[in-house]
Amino acid sequence: MVEREPSKLGVAGSNPVSRSSPFPSRKKESRTAGAHGPQRCSPARGRRCGLVIRVGLLCAGIPLAAHASLLVTQDVATHNERGVELAAQGRHREAIAEFEKALSLAPAHPVIRGNLAHAHGNLASQFLLEKAFQEAVGQYQKAIALSYHEFRFHMELGVALLGLREVDQAVGAFREARDLEPQNVEAYRSLGEAYYRQGNFSEAVWTWEEGLRVRPEDRDLARRIAQVEGERKVHEKYERQTAQHFALRYVGDVPEELGRQVLEILEQAYDEVGYNLSHYPRDEVEVVIYSDADFQQLTPGLPVWVAAAFEERGSRIRIPIRGIRQAADLRALLYHEYTHVVIHDITGGRIPTWLNEGLALIEQRTPMDGVVDRVRQVAHEGKLPSLGSLNGSFVGLTASEAGMAYAASYTAGTFLIERWSRWDVQRLLRQLGEGASFEKALEEATGRSVSEFEQEWRDWLVRGY
Repeated sequence: MVEREPSKLGVAGSNPVSRSSPFPSRKKESRTAGAHGPQRCSPARGRRCGLVIRVGLLCAGIPLAAHASLLVTQDVATHNERGVELAAQGRHREAIAEFEKALSLAPAHPVIRGNLAHAHGNLASQFLLEKAFQEAVGQYQKAIALSYHEFRFHMELGVALLGLREVDQAVGAFREARDLEPQNVEAYRSLGEAYYRQGNFSEAVWTWEEGLRVRPEDRDLARRIAQVEGERKVHEKYERQTAQHFALRYVGDVPEELGRQVLEILEQAYDEVGYNLSHYPRDEVEVVIYSDADFQQLTPGLPVWVAAAFEERGSRIRIPIRGIRQAADLRALLYHEYTHVVIHDITGGRIPTWLNEGLALIEQRTPMDGVVDRVRQVAHEGKLPSLGSLNGSFVGLTASEAGMAYAASYTAGTFLIERWSRWDVQRLLRQLGEGASFEKALEEATGRSVSEFEQEWRDWLVRGY
């Protein structure tokens, strides 16, 4: 949508740019050149073309400096108009180039500055949708330098910074947004989430309470306050140990020696999984072993078959004490969840669930012969689930359905590594982290489209290893 003047936009959608001529016309000239930018001449508009020619001839008699000024004015209007048209087509980089040319000729003009700011903001939003967070941050910063008071720029800058795990900077961006629009509850919601990711539960709760004063009926804020208040109380009563890359909190039922063992295994996982995926997260990872009641209270959406979970929002591994007690192999449980940490740190969450879980199952190094035989049998029967059906969360599945989903994911991940290599997997993950679509990243790594990869995986299962 193109408007005649720059206007504020919501958090979603693209920014309009102004088609208005960046310079006011005198009344006599407005009938000739029009008040909304340069007019194109065509045979169908013969009289107007004639008027434009006569105005051009009159210019010959005016002083050289004034003539040059008029030419500059016309150039600015032309570049602005081109930028508007390109922006409307979604060609944001080209629009930016045109607006920059206009701004170089009229550096202080507010319409041109606004248009250039919105063009940078639109390109940034495109990067944000693609989860190309680094590129998005750069574009939002340029937009803010041109139009500081645009609420959306600060809000989405904060989202991009969270994507980069630059939590402290994200807090600053959301604070600016809140100060610009103190009646906008979304600023309080996002700022509170940033504080939560910092581990600053008190500030998170206080910020959400401020948001509730703005919108008392907001049930989501009330729910988050109750959840985090409960989590804060739990953490205050839990024991705590630390290692080089991990912090462990655990309920009193967990022996101190077991806590040390958990941290030792996690440090081994840091080295081994990091080597296999060629990535070592720089931030400390928090691991919490909960009582079963606390785990159920703080993770109400998880099914009973879940033995542990990696929470992306807080970059936290959550484990109920039953998961520790029932684990046939504690090492496998911890390696699995830590693999999710590494993959999320690389990709920013841009990864199909089947590949995420498949790699985690591979890294836990549990013998899977029986599972693979089952998947092969299902493949022979033509009942193997499609990879597309395994892209989303497994949380809503029954225990039986989840078992097949994990098993199929394991075989697809194994096929990817055996048919190509771990290096190709590393490259695929990096490209996802850089904002590439899964289709593009897979094709770059394997030379196969998603459908071709899936068919070869099915054939591989049917033929046997």
